[in-house]
Amino acid sequence: MARTKPNSKYLSLDVGFKRIGIATSLSGIIATPSGIIERKTNRETFKEIEQLIKKYGIDTIVIGLPLTPEGEKTVMSEKIEKFTEKLKKYLFDKNIKVDTVFHDEYLTTVTAENLEILKKRKVKDDVAAAVILEQFLNKLTY
Repeated sequence: MARTKPNSKYLSLDVGFKRIGIATSLSGIIATPSGIIERKTNRETFKEIEQLIKKYGIDTIVIGLPLTPEGEKTVMSEKIEKFTEKLKKYLFDKNIKVDTVFHDEYLTTVTAENLEILKKRKVKDDVAAAVILEQFLNKLTY
């Protein structure tokens, strides 16, 4: 199994139609909810992601991909793949070099909603992004 690279910094995206949950791991060990991007045009959304990449010195973007329990793609996962291709092109055109990887996000929003600390929060997208990233990091290190 692959391991996290020393000093790697990760940005996780939980992409939805209205919002994108953001989480970061600046250690490659612990994922932290880091905010919400309200979706606008792709260009405006990509600009916000670009700013986060520069702010945190991100090496890898981990994008949640909603698959069925059987591991099959969904309509939403296909939309997220198209969004990701456009994001990669935008970053390439800006000469920003980051890896992008998909991680199955099956049940991450449910997990985020069930965390006791979140019962009073209305928006949980950033926590779902942290769950995605935490699962991804755990796969790399164990």
